[in-house]
Amino acid sequence: MSDGTLGHGTILAIGAATIGNITSISGPNISRDSIDISTMDSTNKWREFIPGMLDAGEVTFDVNYDGADGATANDLNAALAAAASTILITCIDTSTFSCSGFVTALGTAIPFDDKITQSVTIKLTGAMTYTDVAA
Repeated sequence: MSDGTLGHGTILAIGAATIGNITSISGPNISRDSIDISTMDSTNKWREFIPGMLDAGEVTFDVNYDGADGATANDLNAALAAAASTILITCIDTSTFSCSGFVTALGTAIPFDDKITQSVTIKLTGAMTYTDVAA
């Protein structure tokens, strides 16, 4: 039997603000540098590597625009102007991703024949904490 988890109901918070109207979330995209330690006497001319620094990457997400007083657009503009905050993603199964981060991009799309949307990019900084589903 296959396993999977539905994304509907996932929550993203920037500091104390829970962001509403999210339509999709991508990330975190965690990566690790590889450091080339090859030398003139590396065996059979094969490159040799060691693991380097970890990078929590970025989180990007899209929202339906809500410009009402105290709504999503206000929260996102405040986050753009703020220093790093705790970024918390809580999946519907209660597993979480948590890291410090700051908004690096906030875009708005205003088509004449569709909904207004905003896209957000958050750069994560420092250690990422992943917590499994609560027992």
